[in-house]
Amino acid sequence: MTTPQRLWDKGIPVDDRVHRFTVGDDPLWDRYLVHWDCLGSAAHALTLARAGLLSAADCDGVLAALADIDAEDRAGRFTIPLELEDVHTALETELTRRCGDAGARIHTGRSRNDQVATAVRLFLRHHTLALCDDLAALLAATLERIDRDGRTPMPGYTHMQPAMPSSVGLWLHAVAEAALEQWHAALTVLHRLDACPLGTGAGYGVPLPLDRPYTAALLGFSRVQRNPIDVQNSRGRLETAFVRVVADTAGLLDRFASDLLLFSTAEFGFFTLAPAHTTGSSLMPQKLNPDVLELMRARAARLRSRAAELDGLQARLPSGYARDLQLTKEPTIRAALEIHELVTVATAVIREFAIHPQRLAAALRPELYATHAALELVQRGVPFRAAYQRIAALLAGGQFEAEYENALADWRATAGRLPPADLAAVRAEIHALAERTAAERRRVTAAEASLLPSRAAPEAGPA
Repeated sequence: MTTPQRLWDKGIPVDDRVHRFTVGDDPLWDRYLVHWDCLGSAAHALTLARAGLLSAADCDGVLAALADIDAEDRAGRFTIPLELEDVHTALETELTRRCGDAGARIHTGRSRNDQVATAVRLFLRHHTLALCDDLAALLAATLERIDRDGRTPMPGYTHMQPAMPSSVGLWLHAVAEAALEQWHAALTVLHRLDACPLGTGAGYGVPLPLDRPYTAALLGFSRVQRNPIDVQNSRGRLETAFVRVVADTAGLLDRFASDLLLFSTAEFGFFTLAPAHTTGSSLMPQKLNPDVLELMRARAARLRSRAAELDGLQARLPSGYARDLQLTKEPTIRAALEIHELVTVATAVIREFAIHPQRLAAALRPELYATHAALELVQRGVPFRAAYQRIAALLAGGQFEAEYENALADWRATAGRLPPADLAAVRAEIHALAERTAAERRRVTAAEASLLPSRAAPEAGPA
């Protein structure tokens, strides 16, 4: 049996230090791409058979071997040795070992350039759909809390100073609206990903009769990515689009975590984390620490750094493939894995934190309704600036509460509430987004299951 070789090996010795440097940690991160490379390879084998470049019997053998390798990867038994560099070489080596010449033919008409672009595109498509699911769960938990506690009055703050009356519902509604925005953004990324790069080779096309629309349909893409140079130029670009949505999703949770940290301090006492969501001090017996919220902020910051890393890696690159793009895999894969955990934990926190209505009510001091009083004067015909000055004078003289005693009772009962129509609009938008997401999932899952029926919906990857 011949010793496995790198796909580009021409028999010229390579310095071991250079080899280790150029391979980097690809064997680690490519473990997350094995399933997706198997899918791409299955579609490519069928395309080669359609073009008469692989016999039907050989194609069947390759497809069976790919299904077996895919199942072994799921069980954690498929490895990528350092000497084989990446998932593509390891997969082709294993196919050749199992299928002989048929496995050796699988690289006909493709390069690792379009091969990795396809595997990463499939990985991103899967994780974009997973992000949509996580956002749906976050929204469900948020709406449950609004239904339960949304009418509870709450002070609103600007510049971290009491500003106007708000409510728990209005505060949580901001989380819901931001999550809806990210769900829309994720579906936009899904559309951008929905173009098949396979069949473009190293970036300048393949002089073989490969039916690229057929390949795209096999993989559940609605179209091919037409320009072969753009396939390589889009590496990093599409990863960044995905990671930006991830970072923005983390950003909305960062802000929620900061709010909850502040409002759950003893000085505010508006909210309390569920005890099961706190940690303790190794020294102070009384402590129940909100570490989960602090780490939500820290992880959000780290996800923003992934987007910045991708921006830097793409800067100043010429058209076509450059090895710099190898380093886009780690921040992309890390972001895909980290956002799931972050959103899942945030969903649990939103569902279970406790609310203390008496502390919230006590914080709704009369001056929070000063703007209401000024606008009431405006409705009586007073110019706004004059109304503003009149209310400011009442506040400065300590007369505001007595002057507006009756009005304050009415304002306290209604001000700052979340309008029911806005909540209904959120529910309608969620329903529409869920239907769009489900339709996308059905399309891609059916295609993937037809290629590798043993594993149509893989886990996120090895830990």
